[in-house]
Amino acid sequence: MFKFFKKTYSGLKKTRTKIANMFTGISGKKHLSADDLEKLEEALLQADLGWEVVDNIVDSLSKSDDKNLAWEERFLNSMDLLLNGKIQTKPLRKTILLVGINGTGKTTSAAKLAGEFSKDGESVLLVAGDTYRAAAVEQIREWSKRLKVQLVANEGTSDPAAVAFDGVNSGLSKNVDRIIVDTAGRLHTSLNLMKELEKINRVVRKMTDEVDVLITIDANTGQNGIQQAREFNKYLPIDGVILTKMDGTARGGIAVPIMLELNLPVYYIGVGEQVDDLVPFDMDSYLKGLIGIENE
Repeated sequence: MFKFFKKTYSGLKKTRTKIANMFTGISGKKHLSADDLEKLEEALLQADLGWEVVDNIVDSLSKSDDKNLAWEERFLNSMDLLLNGKIQTKPLRKTILLVGINGTGKTTSAAKLAGEFSKDGESVLLVAGDTYRAAAVEQIREWSKRLKVQLVANEGTSDPAAVAFDGVNSGLSKNVDRIIVDTAGRLHTSLNLMKELEKINRVVRKMTDEVDVLITIDANTGQNGIQQAREFNKYLPIDGVILTKMDGTARGGIAVPIMLELNLPVYYIGVGEQVDDLVPFDMDSYLKGLIGIENE
């Protein structure tokens, strides 16, 4: 768990800088001035925590009278009250369908998930359901060789639902522990492509009800990621989120409004390029990483 905390903390470096500096600036103060609150609001908004969350936190800290606690601790207490166990994760099911817009890192996330499950001793089968990019098939093939996991791909068809059927059917017949289906990136404004995603989901669920749909969201897109998830959810049920490229953005606070506004759990965050840089999301580690509290 400490390793995951270190990776989470490191991955939030760009997001943390201004927030941590803000808390350092108000350290030792008993009460926050209007100027302090304005600067705090600005820092939290720039981290993409969202207006509703920021208003709640600023209001809470402006009224805070627990002078024995550092402002960072008061922030954590305010976040605990705001979240209050609202977002509950559940163990991921056997078959995982990865969806999202172009460039969010679905194929890489599929491979990293395979690595995570394999490391835990589970058998894994990857399904190369992105039939639009030849490079995607080659990419996931290379990952499967590197990770020594099974792969189902079929360059002979351009129908991703057919590939998904073959892959999931193979995984179920072999009784593998995890089946991870990669899909092509698509804009939610493309009706034909979204209908195609509906078909993939429908085909998979005819074979098994042990399915979770995870959407990959590039943390750099900030609030736009919320709209992406809303639109995808119109076509198939989204069960959770993988936030990618957290290490490359100063907007890593987006996890909180995603969870609150969409009522969806964040399962993993991507904090680098290596296979073990997909980190299981832990709320305590995440919040401490945002404001600069290191675990002892």
